[in-house]
Amino acid sequence: VASVLIGYWLAGTALRPMEPMITELEAITDGRSLHRRLEVPRTSDELARLASAVNRMFARLEQSFSALHRFIADASHELKTPLMVLRAGVERTLTHPRTPPENLETLDVTLAEINGMTELVENLLTLARADEGRATLAVAPCDLREPVAEAAETAGILAEGKGITVTTRMPPDPVELSVDRSRIRQLLLNLTTNAVKYTPPEGAVHLELDDRGERVIIQVRDTGVGIAAGDLPHVFDRFWRGDPSRSRTGAPPGTGLGLAITKWIAEAHGGTIEVQSRPGRGSTFTVVLPRSPAPVAADADS
Repeated sequence: VASVLIGYWLAGTALRPMEPMITELEAITDGRSLHRRLEVPRTSDELARLASAVNRMFARLEQSFSALHRFIADASHELKTPLMVLRAGVERTLTHPRTPPENLETLDVTLAEINGMTELVENLLTLARADEGRATLAVAPCDLREPVAEAAETAGILAEGKGITVTTRMPPDPVELSVDRSRIRQLLLNLTTNAVKYTPPEGAVHLELDDRGERVIIQVRDTGVGIAAGDLPHVFDRFWRGDPSRSRTGAPPGTGLGLAITKWIAEAHGGTIEVQSRPGRGSTFTVVLPRSPAPVAADADS
């Protein structure tokens, strides 16, 4: 018995220096802390060599991620101007009286593709700036009922052709919160357009704003095709598009970045976003925004 106890004690003593290293590694592997390094023990044993090797690996990873982020930001920025020129040219040709009627459909398709590519470039640029910590928020007091009403109005226009009902429920009194109004509007539009997109004809989309004092809750519910349980952990991942069967509503595929940006906007305001869904029954996205502390621009998940 004594030998067993001594063995346990020796093993615990030998592994104790590993505990702070494991804790630090768990913090670094969240994908946003590659600048951190392990503390190298002041010894020349295997633990010191291991810590040094891990630090060198993280340094190389940090350099690679930084180079990737710079490339995405630079490429997105360089693509903006050519896309603007292309769109202007197509729009001008569409409105020109001498444009042959047989060319109009092709020009419409071309314009739709240009608009989709422009959206993708803008989204990539937004996330690249967030990754580099350069995405700032223009925070000011805002009655959240206004952007919610605007998003509901836009959703109603999109839903008209599908016979989808769009409803809202909001408090009668102002719901004041210090936010970046344009970003919150972007968040709401991302959620509501997705809801309409994946809801079959004669379905319903509901927006709800609830003032809970220290926090404000926004919900977007739909009776759409839903999301499979296996896909739920990935809905906020970049370029996630889920099961192709979701497209049976006839909706065109998106860029796969809208929900990633939505998550960044919520977290940049100090809030959270989560989703609950059942295939064939619909989805509910819940955004929780605190009244304090003041929002700050957060890094997007790498």
